[in-house]
Amino acid sequence: MRFIRLFLFHLHDYLSDQYFVWLTITSTIGIFLLQYTIAYANKDLSNTMLWRQSGSFGMWTSCTTVAGCISFERYKGTLPYLMNSQYDERASLITLLLPASSYGLFSFPIAFILAKVLGVSTGTLTINMLLIIFLMWVACSVMGILIAAFLTLSPNAITYEALIGTPILLLAGLFGSSTLLAPLTRVSQWFIPLTAPIATLIHRVPFNWPAYSCSLFLWIWLTAILVKKINYLVRKKGALKII
Repeated sequence: MRFIRLFLFHLHDYLSDQYFVWLTITSTIGIFLLQYTIAYANKDLSNTMLWRQSGSFGMWTSCTTVAGCISFERYKGTLPYLMNSQYDERASLITLLLPASSYGLFSFPIAFILAKVLGVSTGTLTINMLLIIFLMWVACSVMGILIAAFLTLSPNAITYEALIGTPILLLAGLFGSSTLLAPLTRVSQWFIPLTAPIATLIHRVPFNWPAYSCSLFLWIWLTAILVKKINYLVRKKGALKII
């Protein structure tokens, strides 16, 4: 119950910042309209990938705001207290960062509604599709927590926010031809948890459970190591190390 209360508190705090709220909305709408313009010119409005790509892009964009969350808490002077309290520091970090990816789920309804309004084919919503979106959310959450844990070590976390979004999406194969991206994604799916859900949701490739599980475990393991390091710096040295 304490975890849920902390999560709801941080979610309310997250949504009180208009930058975080509008970034997800504008990024989803922006990428959708860009793709819509190209599809309209090519008479390809039956392409169901448009809203799925836009939703995925919006979710990851929201997830990358973890850098902003860390900088915001550091600016307020509350970050050391969040990491050095009676409550488990791992749970504190998760509840602080989970709202970013959770709010990112909102990007899919936005993209879906835009597709309906503008006459773009959406295909049929299935339980399997919702499951893949959920697995994508899990991947975004885990990756966001690791990225944020690393950025906790730096007072300049906000400057890295723009650098962590696009490269990961390119490696995960969100944009581009599935045929051309196949050699890259066959490798990246074992290291980037987003790759397998994107391949299934966007490119209709069978879901690769071994690769997804392996990559997810890798990021969770790295997160555990990094949080242990942060815990040492905070509780043993009484300060966060500056890179």
